[in-house]
Amino acid sequence: MSTRKQREANRRNARHSTGPRTDAGKQRSSQNALKHGLLAVQSVIPGEDPADYDRLLTEFAERFLPSDPYERSLVRQMADAEWRLRRISRLESAFLHSAAKSSLDNAKRCHPNDPEPDATELLGRAMQLRTADMARFASYETHLSRRQRQARDELRKCREKRDQEIKLANEAARQGRPYGRDHSKPFSETPPPPSN
Repeated sequence: MSTRKQREANRRNARHSTGPRTDAGKQRSSQNALKHGLLAVQSVIPGEDPADYDRLLTEFAERFLPSDPYERSLVRQMADAEWRLRRISRLESAFLHSAAKSSLDNAKRCHPNDPEPDATELLGRAMQLRTADMARFASYETHLSRRQRQARDELRKCREKRDQEIKLANEAARQGRPYGRDHSKPFSETPPPPSN
């Protein structure tokens, strides 16, 4: 439990600490807790090229052709999961390379007269010693793959529902009965042209 004098001193000191003042300082401090970026709020983290992410997003948009804001959101979720899956692959590779190098350095230090272990043996040792870390990578990968699959399935369901609505609306129009919110016009696949 702190004393009254300690609390007063803390308050006085807190008045002097205002945190970063410039935009660059605020941006840097916002990344203080960033370690691997797999759970980052932002899709693109420092060290990654935003243009690469934009290209990936464009590829997904061209592949899935979202037709409304909700579908665009689902396509963005799929692209974001793919971006992070690629990050996992890079991180896992760098992690294993570093662990294998550490294992080689350890082997040279502890057994200087023994022949140098081959790369496969070093990777095996690294994976054995770092099973918890490898399991964490696998867990993130599973989570992101699931998230990507769920967004793709939701997009498919949306499109199936829309196709069914179009089919029902066109059938109603052929039969001359109203369908949809505006009962005076049949439902159309394409939105009406803008009025001048």
